[in-house]
Amino acid sequence: MWNRACPLCFAKMPRSLVLTRGEDLVCPSCHTPLELSRPSRILGAVAGMLAGLLALQSLSGISEALPWAIPVVGAVVGYGAASALLLFFVADLVVQPKPPDSHPVAKK
Repeated sequence: MWNRACPLCFAKMPRSLVLTRGEDLVCPSCHTPLELSRPSRILGAVAGMLAGLLALQSLSGISEALPWAIPVVGAVVGYGAASALLLFFVADLVVQPKPPDSHPVAKK
């Protein structure tokens, strides 16, 4: 984990490319379709949720005019920032599974 390299040819991927093209990554060397591994996605989501919860708890009661808006916005920003920051440093790539072949329809 944490290597940001193609599992087939071991070419390193730039961090910015991993963040911006998480779903449709292609290895620059061997042109294999890649994606983020499941543990990387789960770890990023858990870190984002914890940061969002921390932001929600710390920002609650800070505003008198809109007591619900600022904590919710802070939680969303905290989730996005923490999950992206974690994936920026801790991202593992795997080969994309091939889609299942469609079964031919039997002719009558």
